[in-house]
Amino acid sequence: MRHYTTTEARKHLGEIVNQVKYQKIIISIGRRDEEEVLMVPKVTLDESLPMSEMNAQSSSFQFLNEEPDIYSMKDLKKRYV
Repeated sequence: MRHYTTTEARKHLGEIVNQVKYQKIIISIGRRDEEEVLMVPKVTLDESLPMSEMNAQSSSFQFLNEEPDIYSMKDLKKRYV
């Protein structure tokens, strides 16, 4: 994912829009090296939005960092088949 400062985004808005629209690149824009917004391609019915990439870059799941681990590494390595 590419990141632009707000100043760079103002200067290169047309180029950024073209990257998102035609190359299907998700671009972040923010101040002081912080991602504040994401520009994502418009989704049509025959395409799927790269949700995993969006979720990884957003703060939507930050609350999980404070949650206790339910499984130990031993549990994760056990075969259940």
